[in-house]
Amino acid sequence: MMIDTKELFSIIEKSINLPRMVSDVHSIAQWHRYTGEPGGEAFVDWLLSELDNAMIPYSVETYEPYCSLPLEAELILPEGTVVKAIADVYSRSVDNLAGDLIFDESSLKHDLNDYQEVERFASFKGKIVLSYSSGGAFAEKVYLAGGKGLIHINPSKGGYIHHHTDGTEWGNPVSSQHQFLGQLPAAGISLEDGEALIGKLKECPLSVNMSIKMDTAVKKSRMVVVDIPGRSSSFVMINGHYDSWYEGVTDNAAADAILLEYARAFWAHRNEMNRGVRICWWSGHSDARYAGSAWYCDNHYQELNRYCVGNINLDLCGCKLSRQIRARTTLMEGAELSAGLIRKYTGMQAKHYIPMIRGADMSFWGVRIPIVMMFKYEPVDEERVSMVPSGGPWWHTDQDTIDKLDESILLRDALINAEFACTLINAHTLPVKMSDFLSEMLSFLHAIERGLSADFNLYATLDCIEQFRTFLLPLEDKIKALDTENSDRLIKQIAGELIRLTYSQGSPYAMDRAVAYEPFGVLKRACGKTRENTPADSYVFCMTEFKRAQNRIEGQLLALQELIELRLNGIHE
Repeated sequence: MMIDTKELFSIIEKSINLPRMVSDVHSIAQWHRYTGEPGGEAFVDWLLSELDNAMIPYSVETYEPYCSLPLEAELILPEGTVVKAIADVYSRSVDNLAGDLIFDESSLKHDLNDYQEVERFASFKGKIVLSYSSGGAFAEKVYLAGGKGLIHINPSKGGYIHHHTDGTEWGNPVSSQHQFLGQLPAAGISLEDGEALIGKLKECPLSVNMSIKMDTAVKKSRMVVVDIPGRSSSFVMINGHYDSWYEGVTDNAAADAILLEYARAFWAHRNEMNRGVRICWWSGHSDARYAGSAWYCDNHYQELNRYCVGNINLDLCGCKLSRQIRARTTLMEGAELSAGLIRKYTGMQAKHYIPMIRGADMSFWGVRIPIVMMFKYEPVDEERVSMVPSGGPWWHTDQDTIDKLDESILLRDALINAEFACTLINAHTLPVKMSDFLSEMLSFLHAIERGLSADFNLYATLDCIEQFRTFLLPLEDKIKALDTENSDRLIKQIAGELIRLTYSQGSPYAMDRAVAYEPFGVLKRACGKTRENTPADSYVFCMTEFKRAQNRIEGQLLALQELIELRLNGIHE
């Protein structure tokens, strides 16, 4: 007889060994774990030895990511002063690139219209740009505008320079996507140095020299996967990246140690599991723009598309000062499940959930995984000293060292994710709330609708979702009456597709670009645009992509309804 989810978690909880996890974090932190480099491969060897010692079977995936590591960077002022800098992943290498420095004042502003954006980027031509803006999408625009280079100012006080990535393609790019990689020299400097440069520019023009040295090449890297089958063919994927900046204790050695502890616990109690567990350690997260998880999705697509019912990603666990937990999720499981766990493990009321982000190895939208969770661990508001995604400003710096590990928080993060996983693993029917999710889709779209001009409207899309919700309501009770195998497949078809339509914008077989994206992001790009504040060509282009995004949503929902009707008829005959 199968035990319930609470009984399974009770068993797993007793198996989780905090002193062993802490010891594992210390072991992992001895290497700078860059993708395809000796430190990263040494971690893989260590992990394999630990799994061998525990007699846990595993597979090793070997692939070729297109990696980029910054080696040296500096900015030299006219009087010879050297400003410390850290080059961005996929920056271009340059030697004493000379240019006039211009401060991007618009990086302090928000909600520029299209005409203002055109004026902003036109001013960059032939200049080295100093800006508070950063990231691949911005760097690409600077390059296309004719900028000679980019110096972005980091947000954290105290001299911190956080590593950034300028790649806009998710994972290894395809042949038509690589033309911007490595074209713009780009680096970050500290907040204090950035403010000092802004002050100098107010006094007089500045000509500066940039030097950047990169190691950008195809490497060979290994990733480890522990696949623990359950009674059914379905499985829950629990995963995190192992590549790091420097020691990377909280990003991401602590999560890697938790994953290893899960492998030991779930393997020891595999006979109690209804669904399987697949535990994955990715490389290529920071230094190859999620290449490892993207490659795994591409090369295990059919299996993931048929059987993977949950994706739980662990990142920035065990981090000092991160007393607060937020549910970062698609919310297909409903708000109360994660809210209850947050109350249990923090003693705090859960804040409103964060819609799932475009980042952190979220490479699996195309394979229709119905439940996706990545808890966010952060300081309470009154203790926050930096806006970076961590307990403190050491994120993506050489200060992410062992003293930033909080052992009690490490255990907390291991337990909350384990309990969430057990809820998926041993539920007879996956805890999905599809009609509630449709309401959430409608709320996203109504919010977008309020920002649209008269040339854009969502009436047909809203009607289509309302009709699908009417169709779905009586179906949810029927799904609960099915056995696990059939209910999982039907839930993947429905819930997984609803999530894909909300959180991605293209083909299920390709990776969307690695740029910021909110739910129904293509539709949202039309917000605030009018014929008066947008160039005519840009306005027409936006109208075109808006209509195509609508057609995608409406067409897929109609096709999905027809598919479900046929499938249900087949089940009941």
